[in-house]
Order: sequence, then C-alpha cells, then structure tokens
Amino acid sequence: MDLYQSSIEIIRQFQSPEGAYVASPNFSIYHYSWMRDSSYIAYAMDLAGEHNSARRYYLWAANVIEKHKNKIFFIKQALNHARPLNDENFLFTRYTLAGSEDSSSKWGNFQYDGYGTWLWAVCEHYLMTGDRKWLLSVEESLNLIVEYLQTVWRLPNFDCWEENPDLLHSYSIASAYCGLRSVFKLIQEGALNLDPITVKRSMEEMRAFIARYGVINEKLTKHIRPDLPEDPVRRDSADASLLGAVLPAEIFPMDHPIMMNTITSIQKELVSSDGGVYRYRNDTYYGGGQWILLTAWLGWVESKIGQDDLAVKRLIWIEKQADENGWLPEQVSNNLLAPQFYAEWLKNWGGIAKPLLWSHAMYIILFKTLNLS
Repeated sequence: MDLYQSSIEIIRQFQSPEGAYVASPNFSIYHYSWMRDSSYIAYAMDLAGEHNSARRYYLWAANVIEKHKNKIFFIKQALNHARPLNDENFLFTRYTLAGSEDSSSKWGNFQYDGYGTWLWAVCEHYLMTGDRKWLLSVEESLNLIVEYLQTVWRLPNFDCWEENPDLLHSYSIASAYCGLRSVFKLIQEGALNLDPITVKRSMEEMRAFIARYGVINEKLTKHIRPDLPEDPVRRDSADASLLGAVLPAEIFPMDHPIMMNTITSIQKELVSSDGGVYRYRNDTYYGGGQWILLTAWLGWVESKIGQDDLAVKRLIWIEKQADENGWLPEQVSNNLLAPQFYAEWLKNWGGIAKPLLWSHAMYIILFKTLNLS
C-alpha cells in the first residue's frame, strides 16, 4: 500500500464542500474542523502539490474569521475597561463544517494557537504558489488575526490538548510567534500591506517572554506561570506539543541548546519501546497511547537536525499502524501509560478516532521532508 498517496486521497475525500477539513469522519466527537489540525492538514496538502485543496480551507477559515471579527473589538474593549471575559467571548478553536461555532461540548473554546498556525500556513501557501492576488484576498483576515493574537497571547487559555485553562503554554505562545514571524517576513518582502513595527514588537515580546518564563534547566517547559515561577506544575515540562515550538515556530534557532535539550528530553521521556511518541507521561486519554501525528512530528524535527536515521524509523513505525484501508488512527493502544483508563474511554466514546486527518497530514509532512517523492 502506498500510504503517501492514500493519505492525500483520504484528506481529499473528507474535505467538506465548504472547504473545511473534518478532524475524523468516523468519530462523532471529532465531526468538527479545528483551526490547529486543519492548518497543518492544509500545509501538508500544499507540500503534496494539492494547492487547490489547501486554498479552499484557507478561504473557509478566512470567512469564519471575518464572520466573527466583532469578537476581537469586544475583547479589546473588555480588556481596556477591565471587564470580565468568558470562554465563549473568544474566537473558537473549532467550528462545524459549515463554519458555525460549536458550543455543544465541554471542551474549552479559547485556544489561540490554531490561529497562529493558520497565519503560518497561509504564508507558506503564498511562498509555495507565489499567488499574490490570492494572498491579498485574505489580507483582511490576516490582519484581524494579527490583531487578535497581539491582544490575547498573555491571557490564560486551554492548551492544545484542551486542558489547563488557568495557565499559559509555551506551545501556544510559540505558535502565535510563528504566525506573526511569517506575516512579518511577507511584509518585509512587500507582499502584505500591514504594519511591520507592531508585528515585530509583538514577536520580540513573545520570544522574550518564553525565554524568561518558559525555560527550566535549559529546556522549554510545557506550562508558564509568571506569577508563580516555582510552581511544581511547570517542572513537568516534557510534552510532545513542545515539538511545535521547535518546528515550525523555531522560537530559538534549531541548534540552540534550549532547543536541543527540549528535543532530547522528548526523545528520552516520551518515546515508547515500540518507537511511537506519547503526549506526556501522565496522559490518561484512552489510556495514554502513542500518537501517530506526534511520532511524525518528532521525525520531522529529527530530520531537520540531521538525525535522518531516527526520522526514517518514525516513518516506518507509522506505516505499520495503517489498517487495511490505509487509515491511520489518532493513537495506538500498545504500551499504554495508564491502561486502567482505556476501558472507560472505550465505553464512553467508542473506539479510537480513525482515520484522523491530522495523523495523515503529519505523515505527509515527514514523507516530504525526507524527500521520498
């Protein structure tokens, strides 16, 4: 089976007519489009030369952003006047495939990292296609998200695993930084007509903030609590989401000791004996299995730092997890971290999500990074 081609076809198959990518078509809880997941999916499709598919998603997201742009003004006014904000006042992290807000679940809505990732992915699409006319058609939504990220990045929010809403998170801030840096690059090239001064200032503030509060023992920490820097929760820093602070964010240069120590920590603490990658050591979701997308993400990083032998091993491991349909799941239930929780999740939610489009996307990214096609 050619998993690379089947991954492209699976993503094509489950892209909605409106342009949204469903997280997983066979898992009812995931019948939505997440800004985070979908932006990586679109980037993968761009790498695969499927630019029309990626463009349809970017335009879908731009329409969603413009539809809810009044929220950004409301948030700024509330913060200026010290008025309280609740979770639903912010731009949502996921939407129905038709572009409506999802208020049906108890999962947190305020997760801004996906919007930083969307900025990055849109800019990458332009760099791959050179279509400035198209870029200018989404310039308003780009400007809105720049303003949004500049406004909210210091506020406690849910992390990318839908947890810890009372904290700040290195991955989230790094994702916002990544998006702004991509926009700034296009401003410098004359492709975008946005204000470079405020964008650069915000980038520098985010990077300095992580350097000051998001580093312990010369490696990135998962959570940030500037009001309580010695909080024990910050010392549980090994989390695979931090791979995103390495790539694509490059919050510090790839060969910086903080980056290399962070990568080494993930390799030592979160790679199973099978070769797959866990989210974090205390994970209990479906018993805490090995995630396909994180294994590909680690391989992506390893390839970029000259560890192609390890990256190829990640690729081979992923390929072994595909079923007879060529479908990749969200996670694999071998060598669970917390097997006592598996049956409970199975009873409440059914089987593990499969296919997960983000898993297929990260496989494509790793495949292309290794120049296998």
